[in-house]
Amino acid sequence: MTYRIRRHPGRAGSAAGKRRRRPGPRDWVRPAPAWSSPANELELITTICPGYNLGKAYKRVTRDFEKEFRESNLTLAQFALLVNIGRAEPASGSEVAVRLGSDLSTISRSIELLVRRGLVLQKRGEDRRVRVYCLTDAGHEALAEVIPKWKRARRATLARVDRGTWRKTLKLLRQLGA
Repeated sequence: MTYRIRRHPGRAGSAAGKRRRRPGPRDWVRPAPAWSSPANELELITTICPGYNLGKAYKRVTRDFEKEFRESNLTLAQFALLVNIGRAEPASGSEVAVRLGSDLSTISRSIELLVRRGLVLQKRGEDRRVRVYCLTDAGHEALAEVIPKWKRARRATLARVDRGTWRKTLKLLRQLGA
């Protein structure tokens, strides 16, 4: 099998662009096999790409949960916020953002809506610059109302896979999210 060297264009005006660099192992690129075609490559991407397949699964599962939540006063995202505030009260916005894998500005805007609805109480933390959040009685009631719906959606979703497969998948998802 023959290999070719990938050429790296230098930056205009930089010293790196003027010096000749010795090719390293990362510069060697295996040529595409003769049987490969753009259509085959695109099909391969949809088959093995983690981003594509995780995104597709996320959309399917989210649809299932949103269908179950349709009759409630909470969206799935709001439910996740209430759960993550309620699990360790008081919780700072940055703690909730880390738990949800989101950025603080998005979390703050979303929590502000829950504060206006009376589901979350906002207070100053020990460090006066930090806001912390607690669930109000109405927030606890909203969670209590939605948890049975969440359980139904979870059961329906997990009915598609066996328990051992789900445990392995959950472990892998946690590794990817770490």
